[in-house]
Amino acid sequence: MQINTGDKVRFLNETGGGIVTRIIDAKTVMVLNDEDEFEIPSLKTNLVVIESVNTGTSPQSKQSNSSSSGSSLPSKKQALFVEKEEVYAAFAPKEPATQSESPLELFLINDTNQILLYTFCDEKGNGLEGITAGTLDPKSKILLSEYEIKDLNVLTCCHFQIIFYQQGKCSPKKPLDRTLKIQAVKFHKSSSYKDTAYFHQEVILYKLTGENLEQKIKELSNKDFQQAIREKEDSEKVKPTPKNNNSDDNLIEVDLHINALIDSVTGLSNADILEFQLNKFHEVLRQNQYEKGKKIVFIHGIGNGTLKQHVHNELKRKYRKHYSQDASFKEYGWGATMVTIR
Repeated sequence: MQINTGDKVRFLNETGGGIVTRIIDAKTVMVLNDEDEFEIPSLKTNLVVIESVNTGTSPQSKQSNSSSSGSSLPSKKQALFVEKEEVYAAFAPKEPATQSESPLELFLINDTNQILLYTFCDEKGNGLEGITAGTLDPKSKILLSEYEIKDLNVLTCCHFQIIFYQQGKCSPKKPLDRTLKIQAVKFHKSSSYKDTAYFHQEVILYKLTGENLEQKIKELSNKDFQQAIREKEDSEKVKPTPKNNNSDDNLIEVDLHINALIDSVTGLSNADILEFQLNKFHEVLRQNQYEKGKKIVFIHGIGNGTLKQHVHNELKRKYRKHYSQDASFKEYGWGATMVTIR
């Protein structure tokens, strides 16, 4: 199978995928993982191309183009594949002039071309309670509930279940089952409220939908996928041994990616996020400062290098007595730093 730099690929022996960043040799490439932004080496036989950089289409799309000359079906299928339709929840102040003290209205926003069948529940410390259910037309929004300031202090989560419906010919979507964990402090910060295309005032917006790699994988026919599996099995002589994160009791991993630390970054600036990540970094080192010989792997990813640079600066400035080095490239790529407590 031909693999080029820039191709979007899926892993065969594990979940997820990414983009090929460079060709190492005839058998190996580097892949930037979609989930954690780590760049990792991978055998070509462990990958399936789902979108080629040369054509912008999946292998199945190429096959369809060659077998159905002049047909518009492949292009229509590709349009559905890249289409981005979103569903949001939004908290809007009833009195925008007194934003941080105003009661809030919770809206469901349907920015898709399909009808939504929805149920909504919330939790205020005594388990989930059903609030409302109904349908929502395409490209519209609906008021689900209202909350006084005192209610927000006990509101712990909002739960949505959504089914997409379109009469006639349609592209099926998977139902949504989303829980938003509520952090009351956000409602009292003016920086949490943003301008959107859906309101004439600033609101706190939560995205309920998300890009799913499975939509791309579905474009591979069963024949293509099974053939790729057979090629992989024929080429493998020894199966890789899964990594055991618990093999060394003297080593702990700390993921500093913001999504691993908090449930939502809505309303937080880049500076707020970096401060939160560094606070976690300092907290872990304080907790283990007397554990001599303890090894701590801080996973900061590659990204634009900002977090990594700040971690290294803090180690040089405040923790010189501890030994630090790049963590195992095989396991983490360039995306982690290991600190040994002294």
